This record gives sequence, C-alpha cells and structure tokens, in this order.
Amino acid sequence: MSPTVNALPGCLPLRQWADLLRHPPNGVYRALAQCYGDDASLLREKAFLCLRAVEKFASEFGVDREVFIVRSTGRVNLMGMHIDHRGGFVHPIAVHEVFFVAGARDDDLVRLTNAEESLYADAVFAIARELPPHRIEDWDTWTHHEHQRRVRAGQAGHWSNYAKAAVLYLQHRHTTSSGRFAPALKGMDVAVMGNIPPAAGLSSSSALVVGFAEACLHRNRIAMSPRDLVDLCGAAEWYVGTRGGQGDHAAIKFGRRGHILHIGSFPLSVESFPLPPGYAVILTNSCIEARKQVGARDIFNERVAAYELGLLLLRRNYPEHAPRMEHLRDVNPRILGVSEQEIYRMIRSLPECATRDEIRHLLRDRADHVERILRTHAEPRQGYRIRQVVMYGIAECIRSEMAAEMLRQGDVAGFGEIMNISHDGDRVSRLVRGQRVPVDNSLPDIKIDRLIADLESGDPQLAKGAALWRQPGGYDVSTPELDTIVDLARAVPGTVGAGRVGAGLGGACVVLVREDQAGQVMQTLIEGYYRPRNLEPACEIVAPVGGAGVLIPA
Repeated sequence: MSPTVNALPGCLPLRQWADLLRHPPNGVYRALAQCYGDDASLLREKAFLCLRAVEKFASEFGVDREVFIVRSTGRVNLMGMHIDHRGGFVHPIAVHEVFFVAGARDDDLVRLTNAEESLYADAVFAIARELPPHRIEDWDTWTHHEHQRRVRAGQAGHWSNYAKAAVLYLQHRHTTSSGRFAPALKGMDVAVMGNIPPAAGLSSSSALVVGFAEACLHRNRIAMSPRDLVDLCGAAEWYVGTRGGQGDHAAIKFGRRGHILHIGSFPLSVESFPLPPGYAVILTNSCIEARKQVGARDIFNERVAAYELGLLLLRRNYPEHAPRMEHLRDVNPRILGVSEQEIYRMIRSLPECATRDEIRHLLRDRADHVERILRTHAEPRQGYRIRQVVMYGIAECIRSEMAAEMLRQGDVAGFGEIMNISHDGDRVSRLVRGQRVPVDNSLPDIKIDRLIADLESGDPQLAKGAALWRQPGGYDVSTPELDTIVDLARAVPGTVGAGRVGAGLGGACVVLVREDQAGQVMQTLIEGYYRPRNLEPACEIVAPVGGAGVLIPA
C-alpha cells in the first residue's frame, strides 16, 4: 500500500529525502541546524543517523513512497528528581535523538520496523482491535488491566507498546460516549532509528511516546498545542505500566539548544536559562541497565505510592491545611503559612514504615483510593517507608523551586550543591575508609526532633544545617555503581554537582563541571570505574539540543 499524501507539510518522496540527507547544504540541514547549531560535522552525523531510518523504511516498505520525518530526543534531568508528578519543578536538557520516518496508510494498521533489527523486532497492530468496542471510561483502570494482561502473556517489554501508548490514547481522546471514533485514526508505516541508550535513565521510552504521538497527529492532520501534546503523552505512557508525570515529555518537546529548562506541573509551565558559560555537562553510563520490567517497575511505583499515601495521611492528620495540600509540593512553609518546624512535625506524624494492612486501617475512610494506589505494584517486603520518601519529596520540591533563581543569578555553586543533596537522598552506599558501605536514610523520631531543636536553638550554624531544603530524605533508588561514579566525579576539582538521572536502579549519572576540568573527570571515571570493571568507557560531554517535532526542510 503506497498512497499519496497530498499537502502534508514536510512530506517528500523517499528518494528525495535520501538525496537531501546525503548532500548538504540544503533545507534539511538548515532545519537540523535549528536544533544543533552550525557545526558541519555534527549536522552530517545527525543527518546520517536519519538516513539509516530512511533506508530502513525503503527496505521494509518500498522506495516509491512519500514520507515525513519526526525527530524526538532524550533528556537528562540535572535537578528535581522524582517530583514532576508531585507538582515540583524539573531542570532537564534535551540530548541525543531518535528519527521516525513515516508513510501514510489508508487503513488503521500501524507497522513498525527499527534499523537496529537485532534489538527491536518488527511489529504490527490495528488501532481498532487494540481498543474495546465501547469508550474507555477510566484510562487508568483500563491501562492497568492491559498491562497485567501483557505481563501474563510475556509481552510487557516490547518496544511497540510505546507506539500503542501514543496512538491508542489519541484514539481514546477522539472517541464519543457511544464508542464511535471521531475521527477514526488512519494508520502508518514507521521506520525508527535513534542513538538514545536504552535503560540508561535518559527517557528513551518517553522519546518514543512523543515521537509516535507527533507522527500520528501529523498523519491524521490533527492540530494540537505543544502543551496539550505533553499532557497527552504523560497520560498515554500509563499504558506501559509506569505511573510517572509529564516532566520527561515536556523536556523532550520544549528542549532548547544551549539551555537548561525549568519545567513546572499542575499547570504546565516552561522557562529556560542558558547553560552557565564556562561549564560542561558530562553524561556517564553505569552500564547497569535500569530496565522497567516487573521487579523494577514495582519499586518505581511503590515509591510513587509512598508519596500518595503520605499526602493522604497528612491531609487526614492536618485537616486545617488539607484544602491547600493538593500536591506534595504544597507541603511547604510558604504555601501553608507555617514554620519549618511545623513541617517537620507534620512529617513526624507519618509512619516511619507501614504494611498494607496498617495503611488500610489508617486510611479506612479512603479505601477505594488506597486500593487504586496499591494495585500498581507488589507489596514491598520491608513495608512502605513513607516518612523518608515524603521528606525527600517535600525537600526536593523546595530545592527545585530554588534552582530557577540560582540559574537566573548565575549561582552555579548553589545549583551544584542542591544537585549533590538530591543524589544523597537517593544514595544507597558511601565510601568509608576505602570500603563501600550501605547508607541508612531512615528518619526516626530522634532525627526529626534534633532538626526541630536545631532550628529553635538560636545558633545560626545549627539552624542553617537544619534548613528543610538541606535534608536529603530517602528515596533510595541509586545503586552502588551509581554512587561510585558520583563520588569519583565529585572528587575532581571543578566539579560543582553530580547525581544519578532517570528513575534509578541503574542507568546514568550527570556531572556539572568547569569546562577546563571536564577531561579530567572523564579520565578519572575511566580509571576509577570503567577500567576496574573491564567496561568500555561510556562517558561523554553532552550539549542541550532543540526539542521534538516534525522535520520540515527550511
């Protein structure tokens, strides 16, 4: 099937795309330059990556096609971890890319192929067959049951699920109450090629969701604002079983060359600040894959559950503040009009650790809500560490709010300090006398009582150390390998901040360092991390690039 797509912007014959990508300068290279700058060798590198997707499309679907191309990106979050879904700010840069070469179909089939065919098997699905015959009343519940079905069938990890997430949610959004598609989406043939390392914490999954959403919208001539696209992708990705926010999708869509973003949620807000001059961002892969399969997914969703359960308990314990505590970010002295000591007392009212039965008893008046939270994951054997997770989230929301002013004022040292504190809240190990030992991020009463006492002591130094934003809490999704990378990088003079990126349990770390010391950081990581483990070095300087969209020759 090779229909002609009339007047779709950016739609050109496949052979013409190949010629343009091979022979600069031309409008395609000018469009790429808007994302990457004017470095000729870099532009050629990106063009040839895109060319691989074009050639894959030709080999799988035929050369006599008109196609359009969508470009998506990964992201590296420098500050504001695990809080976009709690209303906190995130500070990412867009990095790397994945290209989608798409040709229209007249039916509702979506056929997928990947240039890295040994890693990603071809797939095909029909949009209508993947959806129930009636309108989905509760996307959350339906996606939960669908994910469980795929787990039982051994299909939970297939990359095509990210295409289904985007396309099926878009069709769900265009379904009437009677179950009629309005409009019924048309399908497409898509070839994909990218260089975002999977399972490294760079949001390769969200890059796919955004790219497929952009392609489906373009194919079906559906106009959507960037903000609405971000909202769509955030909800769509629930299809794959994770309950995150929309910060990653916003970073991918709103990425700006040379800039760090400052993204807020509820409602979505986006600012950007230039990467501080004289500083570089180093991305270093631990080579420990952060796969979001069932066990890891349980841990990710259990931490989110601890946030949600903690907020429910705070609203129950402090009904006078409940109307203003819509999100965890609202548990803030400024918003509630209370002292930091009072915030500590509120946190102290939470259980340090609780079983499901204990939670059900404490929140017995919110039974339905609690069960919706608990169904996303298996019960943790050690119980829900609600207090330390909530401390992390409250303090991280405050730190992430401070970050914008630090970037605005050029306070790179301050920004690096809160990066370091953020990672310490995820840390699971520390180097003591040459040995890596476990870290205890628990938060017993005595620790909170000491913080309150220090704030009330009248001693400026004690009060400074007890400030809420300085408390790491305990989200605990780092690994000893990630902690090792962070500690090695921080030991190099000129490093201002370092921490893990992504959801955790593997993946990559990010380092903010003076440009003149970037080479020393990478050499230190090679000698101290990669070489002792017989690993191929996987660290690089990354620069912020432009965000996702349809590639229109300029």
